[in-house]
Amino acid sequence: MVALRSERGFALPLTILVVTVMTMLIAAAHVRARTDRIIAESSGATVDALSVAQSGLHRYFSYYDSLKTRPPDGDSLRVNVVGGYADVLSYKTFSPADTMEPELYIVRSTGVLIEPTRGTDPQAQRTVAQFAQWQSAAMKLTGGAIGAFTAANSIGVNTAGWLRASGNDQCGSPAPAITGVRLISGAPADPAEFDALGGSPSYNELGTALSLATDTEIDWAAIVGGDFDAEYSSFRSWDASYPTMLIEGDLSITNGGGYGLLIVTGDLTLNGVFFSWRGVILVGGRIVVNALFTTARGVTVTGLNAQLGMSPPAGQLGGGLTQDFLYYECEVRNALDALVGFVPIDNGWIDNWAMY
Repeated sequence: MVALRSERGFALPLTILVVTVMTMLIAAAHVRARTDRIIAESSGATVDALSVAQSGLHRYFSYYDSLKTRPPDGDSLRVNVVGGYADVLSYKTFSPADTMEPELYIVRSTGVLIEPTRGTDPQAQRTVAQFAQWQSAAMKLTGGAIGAFTAANSIGVNTAGWLRASGNDQCGSPAPAITGVRLISGAPADPAEFDALGGSPSYNELGTALSLATDTEIDWAAIVGGDFDAEYSSFRSWDASYPTMLIEGDLSITNGGGYGLLIVTGDLTLNGVFFSWRGVILVGGRIVVNALFTTARGVTVTGLNAQLGMSPPAGQLGGGLTQDFLYYECEVRNALDALVGFVPIDNGWIDNWAMY
Protein backbone atom coordinates (compact mmCIF):
# COMPACT_ATOMS: atom_id res chain seq x y z
CA MET A 1 0.00 0.00 0.00
CA VAL A 2 1.44 3.40 -1.09
CA ALA A 3 1.28 6.19 1.48
CA LEU A 4 -0.30 9.51 0.28
CA ARG A 5 1.74 12.74 0.55
CA SER A 6 0.44 15.11 3.21
CA GLU A 7 -0.78 18.54 1.89
CA ARG A 8 -1.03 20.16 5.28
CA GLY A 9 0.26 23.80 5.27
CA PHE A 10 -0.01 24.27 1.47
CA ALA A 11 -2.76 26.93 1.66
CA LEU A 12 -0.66 29.39 3.69
CA PRO A 13 2.21 29.87 1.17
CA LEU A 14 -0.33 30.14 -1.65
CA THR A 15 -2.25 32.81 0.22
CA ILE A 16 0.94 34.74 0.91
CA LEU A 17 1.89 34.53 -2.78
CA VAL A 18 -1.54 35.81 -3.90
CA VAL A 19 -1.50 38.65 -1.37
CA THR A 20 2.01 39.62 -2.45
CA VAL A 21 1.05 39.68 -6.13
CA MET A 22 -2.09 41.68 -5.37
CA THR A 23 -0.10 44.13 -3.23
CA MET A 24 2.41 44.62 -6.04
CA LEU A 25 -0.37 45.20 -8.55
CA ILE A 26 -2.10 47.72 -6.29
CA ALA A 27 1.22 49.50 -5.60
CA ALA A 28 1.96 49.65 -9.33
CA ALA A 29 -1.50 51.08 -9.98
CA HIS A 30 -0.92 53.75 -7.31
CA VAL A 31 2.49 54.62 -8.80
CA ARG A 32 0.97 54.83 -12.26
CA ALA A 33 -1.86 57.03 -11.03
CA ARG A 34 0.56 59.29 -9.15
CA THR A 35 2.82 59.50 -12.20
CA ASP A 36 -0.13 60.40 -14.43
CA ARG A 37 -1.21 63.03 -11.91
CA ILE A 38 2.28 64.55 -11.77
CA ILE A 39 2.49 64.60 -15.56
CA ALA A 40 -0.90 66.28 -15.79
CA GLU A 41 0.01 68.82 -13.09
CA SER A 42 3.37 69.49 -14.74
CA SER A 43 1.68 70.10 -18.08
CA GLY A 44 -0.72 72.54 -16.45
CA ALA A 45 2.11 74.19 -14.53
CA THR A 46 4.08 74.63 -17.74
CA VAL A 47 1.13 76.42 -19.32
CA ASP A 48 0.80 78.62 -16.23
CA ALA A 49 4.53 79.39 -16.32
CA LEU A 50 4.11 80.43 -19.97
CA SER A 51 1.39 82.86 -18.90
CA VAL A 52 3.65 84.25 -16.18
CA ALA A 53 6.51 84.74 -18.67
CA GLN A 54 4.25 86.42 -21.22
CA SER A 55 2.71 88.65 -18.56
CA GLY A 56 6.18 89.71 -17.43
CA LEU A 57 7.11 90.55 -21.02
CA HIS A 58 4.05 92.78 -21.43
CA ARG A 59 4.67 94.46 -18.05
CA TYR A 60 8.25 95.21 -19.07
CA PHE A 61 7.15 96.83 -22.33
CA SER A 62 4.49 98.87 -20.52
CA TYR A 63 6.98 100.00 -17.89
CA TYR A 64 9.39 101.53 -20.40
CA ASP A 65 6.57 102.82 -22.61
CA SER A 66 5.33 104.85 -19.64
CA LEU A 67 8.86 106.12 -18.85
CA LYS A 68 9.40 107.21 -22.48
CA THR A 69 13.04 106.23 -21.98
CA ARG A 70 14.74 103.42 -23.87
CA PRO A 71 16.30 100.70 -21.66
CA PRO A 72 20.08 100.30 -21.52
CA ASP A 73 21.74 97.36 -23.25
CA GLY A 74 21.68 94.34 -20.94
CA ASP A 75 18.90 95.73 -18.79
CA SER A 76 17.28 93.32 -16.33
CA LEU A 77 14.09 93.60 -14.30
CA ARG A 78 12.17 91.22 -12.05
CA VAL A 79 8.43 91.58 -12.55
CA ASN A 80 6.08 90.17 -9.92
CA VAL A 81 2.83 88.86 -11.38
CA VAL A 82 -0.07 86.80 -10.08
CA GLY A 83 1.13 83.24 -9.49
CA GLY A 84 4.87 83.89 -9.69
CA TYR A 85 7.46 86.23 -11.13
CA ALA A 86 9.31 86.85 -14.37
CA ASP A 87 12.97 87.74 -14.84
CA VAL A 88 13.18 89.93 -17.94
CA LEU A 89 16.40 90.71 -19.81
CA SER A 90 16.76 92.97 -22.86
CA TYR A 91 19.69 93.17 -25.25
CA LYS A 92 20.27 95.64 -28.05
CA THR A 93 20.97 93.77 -31.28
CA PHE A 94 21.13 96.66 -33.77
CA SER A 95 21.83 100.39 -33.46
CA PRO A 96 21.45 102.39 -36.70
CA ALA A 97 23.82 105.24 -37.48
CA ASP A 98 20.87 107.63 -37.59
CA THR A 99 19.80 108.09 -33.97
CA MET A 100 16.26 108.89 -35.11
CA GLU A 101 15.88 105.40 -36.59
CA PRO A 102 14.44 102.59 -34.40
CA GLU A 103 16.84 100.37 -32.45
CA LEU A 104 16.34 96.60 -32.44
CA TYR A 105 16.10 94.67 -29.15
CA ILE A 106 15.62 91.07 -28.12
CA VAL A 107 13.67 90.92 -24.85
CA ARG A 108 13.70 87.61 -22.95
CA SER A 109 11.32 86.73 -20.13
CA THR A 110 11.66 83.67 -17.86
CA GLY A 111 8.46 82.99 -15.97
CA VAL A 112 8.70 81.08 -12.67
CA LEU A 113 5.52 79.59 -11.22
CA ILE A 114 5.27 79.62 -7.43
CA GLU A 115 3.21 76.75 -5.96
CA PRO A 116 3.76 76.43 -2.18
CA THR A 117 2.06 73.01 -2.15
CA ARG A 118 4.90 71.53 -4.22
CA GLY A 119 7.29 71.86 -1.32
CA THR A 120 10.87 71.15 -2.40
CA ASP A 121 9.83 69.88 -5.84
CA PRO A 122 11.18 71.99 -8.72
CA GLN A 123 8.89 74.84 -9.76
CA ALA A 124 7.73 75.11 -13.37
CA GLN A 125 9.60 77.60 -15.59
CA ARG A 126 9.13 78.80 -19.15
CA THR A 127 11.18 81.25 -21.20
CA VAL A 128 9.82 83.35 -24.06
CA ALA A 129 11.42 86.10 -26.12
CA GLN A 130 10.26 88.91 -28.38
CA PHE A 131 12.11 90.93 -31.00
CA ALA A 132 11.02 94.56 -30.74
CA GLN A 133 12.03 97.99 -31.96
CA TRP A 134 12.40 101.00 -29.73
CA GLN A 135 10.58 103.80 -31.53
CA SER A 136 11.59 107.37 -30.71
CA ALA A 137 8.81 108.97 -32.82
CA ALA A 138 10.86 112.12 -33.40
CA MET A 139 10.31 114.47 -36.32
CA LYS A 140 13.17 115.94 -38.33
CA LEU A 141 12.62 119.53 -37.33
CA THR A 142 16.22 120.70 -37.66
CA GLY A 143 17.91 121.57 -40.93
CA GLY A 144 14.81 123.13 -42.48
CA ALA A 145 13.19 119.81 -43.48
CA ILE A 146 9.89 120.67 -41.76
CA GLY A 147 8.52 124.12 -41.04
CA ALA A 148 5.70 125.30 -38.85
CA PHE A 149 3.73 125.00 -42.09
CA THR A 150 5.02 122.69 -44.85
CA ALA A 151 3.29 122.00 -48.16
CA ALA A 152 4.73 119.49 -50.62
CA ASN A 153 1.87 120.40 -52.96
CA SER A 154 1.26 123.74 -54.64
CA ILE A 155 -0.65 126.19 -52.44
CA GLY A 156 -2.27 129.55 -52.91
CA VAL A 157 -3.04 132.34 -50.46
CA ASN A 158 -6.10 134.55 -50.22
CA THR A 159 -4.72 137.98 -49.37
CA ALA A 160 -7.99 139.05 -47.75
CA GLY A 161 -6.94 137.44 -44.49
CA TRP A 162 -3.92 137.72 -42.20
CA LEU A 163 -1.66 134.68 -42.39
CA ARG A 164 1.12 134.06 -39.88
CA ALA A 165 3.53 131.12 -39.81
CA SER A 166 6.10 131.23 -37.03
CA GLY A 167 8.96 128.78 -36.58
CA ASN A 168 9.91 130.34 -33.25
CA ASP A 169 9.08 127.93 -30.43
CA GLN A 170 6.15 129.27 -28.43
CA CYS A 171 6.57 126.90 -25.46
CA GLY A 172 7.74 128.04 -22.05
CA SER A 173 11.22 126.56 -22.51
CA PRO A 174 11.81 127.43 -26.18
CA ALA A 175 13.60 125.02 -28.48
CA PRO A 176 15.71 126.19 -31.44
CA ALA A 177 13.66 127.90 -34.13
CA ILE A 178 12.63 126.02 -37.28
CA THR A 179 11.63 127.31 -40.71
CA GLY A 180 8.35 129.21 -40.61
CA VAL A 181 7.07 128.21 -44.08
CA ARG A 182 8.38 125.61 -46.51
CA LEU A 183 6.85 125.27 -49.97
CA ILE A 184 7.83 123.75 -53.31
CA SER A 185 9.49 125.86 -56.00
CA GLY A 186 7.04 127.91 -58.04
CA ALA A 187 4.20 127.82 -55.52
CA PRO A 188 1.68 130.59 -56.24
CA ALA A 189 1.94 131.75 -52.64
CA ASP A 190 4.05 134.89 -52.29
CA PRO A 191 6.38 135.56 -49.35
CA ALA A 192 4.72 138.96 -48.96
CA GLU A 193 1.45 137.19 -48.15
CA PHE A 194 2.97 135.51 -45.10
CA ASP A 195 4.02 137.00 -41.82
CA ALA A 196 6.73 134.34 -41.75
CA LEU A 197 8.94 134.18 -38.67
CA GLY A 198 11.41 131.63 -37.45
CA GLY A 199 14.78 130.18 -38.31
CA SER A 200 16.94 130.91 -41.30
CA PRO A 201 15.24 130.99 -43.71
CA SER A 202 11.85 131.86 -42.26
CA TYR A 203 10.28 131.32 -45.71
CA ASN A 204 11.57 128.76 -48.20
CA GLU A 205 10.49 127.67 -51.68
CA LEU A 206 12.79 124.88 -52.73
CA GLY A 207 12.58 121.61 -54.67
CA THR A 208 9.82 119.49 -56.15
CA ALA A 209 6.81 117.98 -54.46
CA LEU A 210 8.56 114.61 -54.27
CA SER A 211 11.84 116.01 -52.90
CA LEU A 212 10.11 118.12 -50.25
CA ALA A 213 7.80 115.29 -49.17
CA THR A 214 10.80 112.94 -48.96
CA ASP A 215 12.92 115.44 -47.02
CA THR A 216 10.39 115.41 -44.19
CA GLU A 217 11.49 111.79 -43.49
CA ILE A 218 7.90 110.94 -42.63
CA ASP A 219 7.35 107.33 -43.72
CA TRP A 220 4.05 108.05 -45.43
CA ALA A 221 3.99 104.75 -47.33
CA ALA A 222 4.14 102.84 -44.04
CA ILE A 223 1.42 105.01 -42.49
CA VAL A 224 -1.09 104.60 -45.31
CA GLY A 225 0.00 101.01 -45.96
CA GLY A 226 -1.25 99.75 -42.60
CA ASP A 227 1.98 99.70 -40.59
CA PHE A 228 0.75 102.52 -38.35
CA ASP A 229 -1.67 101.48 -35.62
CA ALA A 230 -3.64 104.59 -34.67
CA GLU A 231 -5.90 104.73 -31.64
CA TYR A 232 -8.85 106.01 -33.65
CA SER A 233 -10.01 105.86 -37.26
CA SER A 234 -12.42 108.76 -36.87
CA PHE A 235 -11.97 112.37 -35.82
CA ARG A 236 -12.11 113.07 -32.08
CA SER A 237 -12.55 116.66 -31.01
CA TRP A 238 -11.13 118.16 -27.82
CA ASP A 239 -9.70 114.92 -26.44
CA ALA A 240 -6.98 116.25 -24.15
CA SER A 241 -5.25 112.85 -23.96
CA TYR A 242 -3.52 113.67 -27.27
CA PRO A 243 -4.80 110.62 -29.17
CA THR A 244 -3.56 109.40 -32.56
CA MET A 245 -6.13 109.52 -35.39
CA LEU A 246 -5.81 108.08 -38.88
CA ILE A 247 -8.60 109.21 -41.20
CA GLU A 248 -8.91 107.35 -44.49
CA GLY A 249 -9.92 109.70 -47.29
CA ASP A 250 -11.04 113.32 -46.90
CA LEU A 251 -11.98 115.10 -43.70
CA SER A 252 -14.04 118.26 -43.28
CA ILE A 253 -14.24 119.99 -39.90
CA THR A 254 -16.68 122.79 -39.06
CA ASN A 255 -16.17 124.78 -35.86
CA GLY A 256 -13.95 122.23 -34.15
CA GLY A 257 -10.49 121.33 -33.01
CA GLY A 258 -8.59 119.21 -30.56
CA TYR A 259 -5.27 117.69 -29.57
CA GLY A 260 -2.86 114.99 -30.71
CA LEU A 261 -1.71 113.49 -33.98
CA LEU A 262 -4.21 113.99 -36.80
CA ILE A 263 -3.44 112.06 -40.00
CA VAL A 264 -5.66 112.52 -43.06
CA THR A 265 -4.81 110.45 -46.13
CA GLY A 266 -6.92 112.67 -48.43
CA ASP A 267 -7.80 116.38 -48.21
CA LEU A 268 -8.44 118.41 -45.04
CA THR A 269 -10.99 121.23 -45.19
CA LEU A 270 -11.59 123.64 -42.30
CA ASN A 271 -14.92 125.50 -42.28
CA GLY A 272 -17.02 127.65 -39.98
CA VAL A 273 -16.00 130.32 -37.53
CA PHE A 274 -12.99 128.69 -35.87
CA PHE A 275 -10.55 125.78 -35.89
CA SER A 276 -7.95 125.17 -33.18
CA TRP A 277 -5.41 122.35 -32.92
CA ARG A 278 -2.57 121.44 -30.56
CA GLY A 279 -0.15 118.83 -31.89
CA VAL A 280 0.74 117.51 -35.34
CA ILE A 281 -1.35 117.56 -38.52
CA LEU A 282 -0.27 115.35 -41.46
CA VAL A 283 -2.26 115.52 -44.69
CA GLY A 284 -1.76 113.38 -47.77
CA GLY A 285 -3.59 115.74 -50.12
CA ARG A 286 -4.31 119.44 -49.72
CA ILE A 287 -5.50 121.70 -46.94
CA VAL A 288 -8.22 124.25 -47.58
CA VAL A 289 -8.79 126.87 -44.87
CA ASN A 290 -12.20 128.51 -44.92
CA ALA A 291 -12.62 129.01 -41.17
CA LEU A 292 -12.60 132.65 -40.09
CA PHE A 293 -10.12 132.00 -37.27
CA THR A 294 -7.63 129.14 -37.49
CA THR A 295 -4.84 128.34 -35.05
CA ALA A 296 -2.57 125.29 -35.38
CA ARG A 297 -0.05 124.99 -32.54
CA GLY A 298 2.67 122.47 -33.38
CA VAL A 299 3.51 121.61 -37.00
CA THR A 300 1.36 121.10 -40.10
CA VAL A 301 2.49 119.13 -43.19
CA THR A 302 0.45 118.64 -46.38
CA GLY A 303 0.98 117.03 -49.78
CA LEU A 304 2.59 113.86 -48.43
CA ASN A 305 0.92 111.74 -51.11
CA ALA A 306 3.71 113.00 -53.36
CA GLN A 307 5.85 110.28 -51.75
CA LEU A 308 3.53 107.75 -53.41
CA GLY A 309 4.02 109.20 -56.89
CA MET A 310 0.74 111.12 -56.72
CA SER A 311 0.18 114.81 -57.52
CA PRO A 312 -1.77 116.30 -54.62
CA PRO A 313 -4.04 119.17 -55.71
CA ALA A 314 -3.24 122.77 -54.79
CA GLY A 315 -4.34 123.90 -51.36
CA GLN A 316 -5.70 127.26 -50.23
CA LEU A 317 -4.84 129.33 -47.17
CA GLY A 318 -6.13 132.63 -45.87
CA GLY A 319 -9.79 131.98 -46.61
CA GLY A 320 -10.84 133.64 -43.34
CA LEU A 321 -9.72 136.57 -41.24
CA THR A 322 -6.81 135.12 -39.24
CA GLN A 323 -4.79 131.96 -39.81
CA ASP A 324 -1.93 131.12 -37.43
CA PHE A 325 0.46 128.19 -37.92
CA LEU A 326 2.73 128.40 -34.88
CA TYR A 327 5.56 126.08 -33.86
CA TYR A 328 5.10 124.62 -30.37
CA GLU A 329 7.82 122.07 -29.62
CA CYS A 330 5.99 120.94 -26.48
CA GLU A 331 2.79 120.28 -28.42
CA VAL A 332 4.70 118.26 -31.03
CA ARG A 333 6.25 116.22 -28.24
CA ASN A 334 2.84 115.70 -26.57
CA ALA A 335 1.35 114.49 -29.86
CA LEU A 336 4.18 112.03 -30.51
CA ASP A 337 4.62 110.73 -26.96
CA ALA A 338 2.00 108.04 -27.58
CA LEU A 339 4.28 106.57 -30.25
CA VAL A 340 7.40 106.42 -28.07
CA GLY A 341 8.24 102.95 -26.79
CA PHE A 342 8.58 99.31 -27.80
CA VAL A 343 6.96 98.10 -31.00
CA PRO A 344 6.93 94.25 -31.17
CA ILE A 345 7.99 92.87 -34.53
CA ASP A 346 5.43 90.70 -36.29
CA ASN A 347 6.30 86.98 -36.13
CA GLY A 348 9.17 87.86 -33.78
CA TRP A 349 7.84 86.02 -30.70
CA ILE A 350 9.59 82.82 -29.56
CA ASP A 351 8.09 80.53 -26.90
CA ASN A 352 10.95 78.05 -26.58
CA TRP A 353 13.92 80.38 -26.16
CA ALA A 354 15.56 78.07 -23.61
CA MET A 355 16.10 75.49 -26.36
CA TYR A 356 18.46 77.81 -28.26
